[in-house]
Amino acid sequence: MIDEIALPGETPISIDAGHGHEPLHGLLSLPARPSALIVLSHAGRTPEKRDEMLAMALRHAGVGALTIDLLTPAEERFADNHHNVPLLARRLLDALALIKRQMRDEQLPALPIGLCAAGDCSPVVLRVAALRDHDIFAIVCRGGLIDLAGMLYLRSLASPLLVLVNADDENVVASNRRALRELSGRKELKRLPGSVGAPDSAAAGEWVAGEAAHWFLRHLPAATAIAPDRA
Repeated sequence: MIDEIALPGETPISIDAGHGHEPLHGLLSLPARPSALIVLSHAGRTPEKRDEMLAMALRHAGVGALTIDLLTPAEERFADNHHNVPLLARRLLDALALIKRQMRDEQLPALPIGLCAAGDCSPVVLRVAALRDHDIFAIVCRGGLIDLAGMLYLRSLASPLLVLVNADDENVVASNRRALRELSGRKELKRLPGSVGAPDSAAAGEWVAGEAAHWFLRHLPAATAIAPDRA
């Protein structure tokens, strides 16, 4: 459910998690004239500050953001839920269905949709994009093992994919490079530069936000691209 949408501004949303679970919660943040909407999904509350920084960067670039936790507070206590790709993918698909419905009903501007996630949610957004390729114009993943999405989904993905990894995560780099070879569409892997300091530093967060915003703007469908909203 989405309340009356603030444009520009922030609007809380809730999504039915099914089977009697409490709803999932998210925050929709839109500039005055959004050119796209990026769904920032995570499983658990730890990445909230990272997503807030990215949502701010996107908004300054004229792009809206929907940050959503794909687990309920009760579910977050169990480690297995954070790695449950099928469960998290279903939740994200439900969120996309709600967004598309709001767009059809003209309660939300009809915008191109991109996906962004990190860690355990990286294979989730890749799987969902492979299932909804006509709806997803670009994807950004920070870390995580994208091959966990499944070989079928890797090979059927068409959306442009940017993978950002920590410079010293050699195993993650090697695994994701192998997985990227299975993709037929546009893809790129970048390491965080050593100059940004620790992976969880503010400078690293700013670098990731800038790279992600640039990737989405670079692949924005031409018919919808507009000048960034600096207000």
